[in-house]
Amino acid sequence: MKSEGLKFFTDTHLTAMGLLIFFLFFVGVLIWVYRKHSSEIYAHMEQIPLKDGE
Repeated sequence: MKSEGLKFFTDTHLTAMGLLIFFLFFVGVLIWVYRKHSSEIYAHMEQIPLKDGE
């Protein structure tokens, strides 16, 4: 089972490309989370469950 799952990771170019894509996605998420004025949005979102009638 394990060897069948790992047999597709023999192509180093494809594996490196996948690693690069996921790394760039991770960096993009970090930039999106810590962007300017994002704390205001998160402060508003954390209060949503506590509001009555909305």
